[in-house]
Amino acid sequence: RRVPRRNRPLDKPPASIPLIGRLRPLSHWRPQPTAGPSSPRCTAAMYCDPCVAGAVVMPGNLLPKPSATPSKSSALSGAAVPTGYAPAASSAPAPTSMPTVLAEMTHVCTQAQELAFPGVSATVNMQVGTREGVDYQNNSAMQLFGLMKKGSGLPSGIASPKDVAERLCEGIRTLDKDGMIASAVVSGAGFINIALSSSWISKRVHSIVVHGVLPPPCDKQKAIIDYSSPNVAKEMHIGHIRSTIIGDSLARVLEFCGHDVERVNHVGDWGTQFGMLIGHLKKVFPNFSSQPPPISDLQQFYRDAKKVFDEDETFKQLAHEEVVRLQAGDAGSRSAWAQICEVSRREFEKIYLRLGVSPALYEVGESFYNEYIPPVVAHLDEMRQVVHDASGAKLIFPPGTKQENPLILVKKDGGYNYDSTDMAAIWYRLIEKRADWLLYVVDARQGSHFELIFAAAAAAGFTTASSRLDHVGFGTINGADGKPYKTRSGDIVKLADLLDTAESNMLNGTFNEETGEEVHKGMRARQFEDAQKAAGAGRPFVPMAEEELLAAATTVGIGAVKYADLKNNRNSNYVFSYERLLDPNGNTAVYLLYAGARIASIQRKAEAVSRVSVDTILAAGASVELKEEEEVDLGRELLRFSEVVALTLQSLLPSALCDYLYGLCVKFTKFYLKCKVIGSVEQGPRLLLCSATEKVLRKGYELIGIGYLERI
Repeated sequence: RRVPRRNRPLDKPPASIPLIGRLRPLSHWRPQPTAGPSSPRCTAAMYCDPCVAGAVVMPGNLLPKPSATPSKSSALSGAAVPTGYAPAASSAPAPTSMPTVLAEMTHVCTQAQELAFPGVSATVNMQVGTREGVDYQNNSAMQLFGLMKKGSGLPSGIASPKDVAERLCEGIRTLDKDGMIASAVVSGAGFINIALSSSWISKRVHSIVVHGVLPPPCDKQKAIIDYSSPNVAKEMHIGHIRSTIIGDSLARVLEFCGHDVERVNHVGDWGTQFGMLIGHLKKVFPNFSSQPPPISDLQQFYRDAKKVFDEDETFKQLAHEEVVRLQAGDAGSRSAWAQICEVSRREFEKIYLRLGVSPALYEVGESFYNEYIPPVVAHLDEMRQVVHDASGAKLIFPPGTKQENPLILVKKDGGYNYDSTDMAAIWYRLIEKRADWLLYVVDARQGSHFELIFAAAAAAGFTTASSRLDHVGFGTINGADGKPYKTRSGDIVKLADLLDTAESNMLNGTFNEETGEEVHKGMRARQFEDAQKAAGAGRPFVPMAEEELLAAATTVGIGAVKYADLKNNRNSNYVFSYERLLDPNGNTAVYLLYAGARIASIQRKAEAVSRVSVDTILAAGASVELKEEEEVDLGRELLRFSEVVALTLQSLLPSALCDYLYGLCVKFTKFYLKCKVIGSVEQGPRLLLCSATEKVLRKGYELIGIGYLERI
């Protein structure tokens, strides 16, 4: 395994990672047949990968070597591993996944269809209901009627799609053994409207209290997700936030659903610009090898180097020579390059920590793939995928794309570029890492590039029928003028500055830039007002300590920035506004976090006033009971969580999860305003409902990467 980004040097691949000759374990490689009348000439350096068409020519020093003893992992590979359940102390194992309600409803309707019309093969058309009183809708009757009419004929008693729907309803009612369905009625020309039973919803919500929030079942896949990818020697700016937080959220959802996830930070740590930077480093800090240079402002360091490069022809020539030395492996140049990378890495890490990005994001920059490019190009050439241009360039025109421009594998001067690196990277990820699913969270403007890369990989045999390759594109962040968001002076907004402002505004409030009037109160002012109200009413008030207040402002401020981005469809551009993202009302992180804090307040009050908690309620044998309309609505919404998670994974749109969480908070607020909890006859069941809501909110906030506060 690679070490985390903050610990691994970038000057060479880690020793524990096999190079190109180990694209698969030795047991997965087979020598080609010896030369004969019908077989190609073969040498010891030619191997066939079962997942790649054609032979891969390997450098001799990179060929796989047989292991003297079996590895620990191979020794354990024969052990039986139970699936679907985790070990539990009780005799009944705790479930590790929960089918979605839509899946269970589809299963019942499928059985009903087979019972009512045996021998008629058709997929059940189920949809989530969109009207009051309709939880799910079965729209299969018209299709079934048409198939039977064209086929063997209509059964007795069937003269219209409505008759088909009526017979399906009979089967649905007969097969509903668990009491899931309250009603199944025919509407219109043959639509079946289905409503869930409140008692069944109650039982399912109670399982959330007992077992926690469980993911929908899935077929486990090895997924590699590529996101963030800033450039070394440049500060992260507002343009980096979308890839970083969209990728982090999708990785969390993938992991929650049980997939084997590897997060990759494909940083820009290679290229001609490093000749300029290394030359400037050596000039300004000649003792850099023994005394690490005190570079604190990378952006300024880059500007200074660029200024000298543009104005000094001698330095420009020196920079070109440094590029040659760097690529040739010169120790001094590599050392300078590594120090520049390390300074950048420290700055990136500060941003990642503030954003709460998973530390499992591993840095595997462009430089990592340098040794892989020549063999990959040679293999593609052997597979006759490469066109040799008259200028000396090597091009690929992948079949089946709409793009007119080719991939440039090798430039006319023999150099490599992004196309070369990305082809080597996709080979490495699909073949050596054996990934089933690749996700690239990159600006939508790179769509044509990834269309070519994916098509070229498929044409070369890197993929299989089950491989999934996704370019997770996204739009730009704009200002009120509809143009990319910038400072008043026209500069690109640094990501660190943006986060600083969000935290400060949450603590101290937001003000109109033109009039200076307060737009939203900060947490300090709100706490002061709350203290005054409590004093006037004669109620006790415990203010948040300064440390707690600052921590809460940070959680809300950073969460507000992330949520303001994630709630938008990633394919669209959106307008950034501090005032809007810190609004405590409406679809904002502030509103969501207040809902969580309100639940925590109810739970604290229950323990203080009634001396009860969720544990004591469960120990007494109480369970969730949904009677009031607001209770049933909230319970029904809680059960939709796994469906939304499945939808998020299918569409790769975190906005679906954000929309759901906002809707859930709205329904909880309606329940809170209508249904008394503390001191009511229904106190126990309603506290359990609050607990289930808390668990779903916590998991939802975790998946989109925002915090959870018990006090605001």
